[in-house]
Amino acid sequence: YKKKLIYQANIIMIYLLLLLGILGCYAQDSLNCSSIPDSAFEPIVLRNAVGSELHVMPFGGTAVKFLVADKDGVMRDVILGFDDTRQYCENAIHPYFGAIIGRYANRIANGTFVLNNITYHTPLNDNNWDTLHGGTIGYDKRVWTVDQNTTNSVFFSYESPDGEMGFPGALNIFAAYVLTDQNEWQIYYEATAKDDTVINLSQHTYWNLNGFKNNSQDVLSHILELNADNYVEVDQYLIPTGKIGNVTTDFWLNFTIPKAVGKDIKRGTVTPTGGYDNAFVLNAPTGKPAAVVTAPDTGITLEMYTSQPSVQFYSGNFLDGSLPRKSDQTFGSEPQYYQQYSAVVLEAQHYPDSVHHPEWPTTILRAGQTFSAYTAYSLSASQ
Repeated sequence: YKKKLIYQANIIMIYLLLLLGILGCYAQDSLNCSSIPDSAFEPIVLRNAVGSELHVMPFGGTAVKFLVADKDGVMRDVILGFDDTRQYCENAIHPYFGAIIGRYANRIANGTFVLNNITYHTPLNDNNWDTLHGGTIGYDKRVWTVDQNTTNSVFFSYESPDGEMGFPGALNIFAAYVLTDQNEWQIYYEATAKDDTVINLSQHTYWNLNGFKNNSQDVLSHILELNADNYVEVDQYLIPTGKIGNVTTDFWLNFTIPKAVGKDIKRGTVTPTGGYDNAFVLNAPTGKPAAVVTAPDTGITLEMYTSQPSVQFYSGNFLDGSLPRKSDQTFGSEPQYYQQYSAVVLEAQHYPDSVHHPEWPTTILRAGQTFSAYTAYSLSASQ
């Protein structure tokens, strides 16, 4: 009987150790916003020769404001966010406004993946279905080190330890933001792995090229073009099925010919609240932009270029009117809020859940290897 009790105790101990390993990604650190110094939330202002300003901060490598001139020369803040920059940490429903996303952008099905025959577990922070954008405390909630800052550029770095959010292998990551005199926001990533790991970095800025001019509520009139003939098919939980769909067949996803964001937004939607949240497979590089967005009201156009294989187009489906607009996007005396479809998000990245699809461009980074990627958002205005 005593041997049986010892055996049962050992089994329980092994189970607890395994459970601790699975939950380690939750327990290894926590987010205490009050302990983060004010300097992490102080915007660094990048300026160019034409008067544009890009405001970014060390917390999350987050872009908090982007001022550009519209067709009438009026400066418009064209990205969503908060006036109080501490809200990027403290607001529980903050939807990744303007942040660097990692270690793994988009979704990992069931919060598990296998690397080198070892199963890893990452937080189920998306309705307990999957790991979204790196887990409960992704790179969007880390304080990045400012290595260098000039008039029009800032260089961030972050050391991501082995086991952070359950991901294997330490990473040294560098991110550079440059605002050129041609009104192009250039983003460079570089990450070196100390051990084998997975990586999928992105930038999650919400664009409203009207700057909410005249209290406009949404981006449904924005004209969008995507250089993508195919897209990643997903199920009801936004997890890839493994199939690559064609936009010609599924016409509501066809942006190869420019059209208004709202034209087909109610057809063939994939989210419970409607709208777009789709990864588009970019066509082979030809120098053509990956995406082009134009706001007819302000004449502001955004062209996106990237070295990444996919762009996730998200139409702000889960914005629900609970988050207040920034003061420079508010018109009149009454408080105004970010409503559904208030923004276009264009996330350059690898395909979602690529860790489970070896036939797709790989997100595995081997020890000693360096990951690098480039994305640029070029803004202009015309009548």
